Parts: sequence; C-alpha cells; structure tokens
Amino acid sequence: MIESVIPALYADRSERGKLRFTGPQRGWFLHQILTHDFENLEPGGSREAALLTPTGRMVGYLEAVATDDSILAHFERSQRDVLPDAIRKYVLSTDVEVTDVTDHYALILLLEEAVDHGAGLGVLHPTTEFGIGRKAAYLWLPAKEAEVAYQALHDRGSRPVDETRLERMRITAARPRWGMEMDPKTIPQEVGIDDVAVRYDKGCYVGQEAMAKIHFRGKPNKKLVRLIATGSVAAGTELESEGAIVGRVTSAANGTALGIVKHTVLDGTELQAGSTVVVVDG
Repeated sequence: MIESVIPALYADRSERGKLRFTGPQRGWFLHQILTHDFENLEPGGSREAALLTPTGRMVGYLEAVATDDSILAHFERSQRDVLPDAIRKYVLSTDVEVTDVTDHYALILLLEEAVDHGAGLGVLHPTTEFGIGRKAAYLWLPAKEAEVAYQALHDRGSRPVDETRLERMRITAARPRWGMEMDPKTIPQEVGIDDVAVRYDKGCYVGQEAMAKIHFRGKPNKKLVRLIATGSVAAGTELESEGAIVGRVTSAANGTALGIVKHTVLDGTELQAGSTVVVVDG
C-alpha cells in the first residue's frame, strides 16, 4: 500500500551520473537514438527514456530536463562508465556536444512539499521514480551551491530521508530501477516503462522496429509485478509455481517485493520464494 501522507523530504543523489547536451541539434540528436520524443521538448520540459540495442534490449535508462540552452540528463551511478560512451558513439557529424558534468552539479531528490521548497534554488526536474502521480522531483544546481540549498530546504520545512525508506517507497509503487528490475537483457515493455518512457508514434530510433513489433503484434514474455510476502524474502530469489521456476525477486523491503515473472502468472497467484510464500499483487 502506498504511503498516503509523506512530509517534505529530500535526499542527496549527487552520486548519479550526469550529462549536459548542448548545440543546436541536441534535441534532434536525442530524438534519433532514445525511445521518447525530444524534438518538441521545451525549456522546463522533462523526459524519461531508454537507449536500446537494435534488437530492443536496454543499454541504459535516463531522465532528462530541458533548460534554455541545454538538456540535462541523469542516470544510475552504476551506468557512469557505460552510458556516456554508448551515447557519444552516435554523435558522428551531429551538431551536439555531450559533456559529463557529474562532478559539477549537485542533484537533490525532493518529495511532496519539498518540491515546492526547492523553487528558485535550481532547475526542477519531475520524476516518476516513486509512482506516477507522486509529487517528486530532482533539483539540479551547481555543486558549490549545494550546502546553501540544503540549508534553504531545511529552513522551509523539508527534512532528510534515508535511502532505505526511499527504496521501500519505490518498491511499494512498483517502479523499476536500473540494476534491479532493468539490465542489459531487459526489454522496456517487460518492466512497464513504456507508459512514461516510450513514444510509439515517433519516427525511427535505435531499437524502434523491435519495440513496435512487440507493441503492435504481441506482448513481452515477462512482466514486472509487486509481491506481498508472508515472511523474509531477498532479491535474487527464484520464484516457483508448482515446482516450476516462473521468475525471480528483483527488489525487497519490509514484506513487499518486486519480481520479474512469466506473463502467464496472474494477479493473486501464490508463489514460493525460497521458504517464503509471496502473493502476486499486480
């Protein structure tokens, strides 16, 4: 069950990788290689998108926001050594510059009223990481201004939150995360990110043909589900039904977990996760 009342919370997420795209063709460039629409992205607009292989497998996942003169993007720390180079290989003669600004910007996650408290402190960047409809955003600002921003957030009534609680909220909202539910073997539809990160009516991009084939002609063989556990369960545990392996646990926290299972597994199904019984909860 999603927490109904959450105070103004913030967390330092500056360890995430960060890229800055500049140049007159920055939007066009991202539009050609990523799963979302970037050609019509106005200043202040944001996108979530995946970079795919030609066969539709994920290379990486990022969140982006447009400013007057650039597009800023951030992604999981584990992708810092992979995703920037994977993107740069497509630049060729495009009039775009891709700059790694990981150490130059602070990135602060804001939840609920903390989003309002962050107004005027930097660039606000909405996120669906904790559920579609959840009031949440990232705050971009120069790294040297971070301490001033933290003090301002505190003075306005926001309070820090630890990663354990944030992870519990993400799992409860059944939102996937790179390195847990998403990896280089993942097809976007398997984890449900196509609801926020894919445009099926845009032109060609890397992996577009494979994506369209699944969307218009079939369905993925696997899906992301939330699991309610009767006992302790750990990420990586195989999920069994009547002795057959039907998936695995990908994330777990306080009796709630996420798992990737075969598409034939129905809501309400009881599965075995080691010595623990879990129930598929959508």
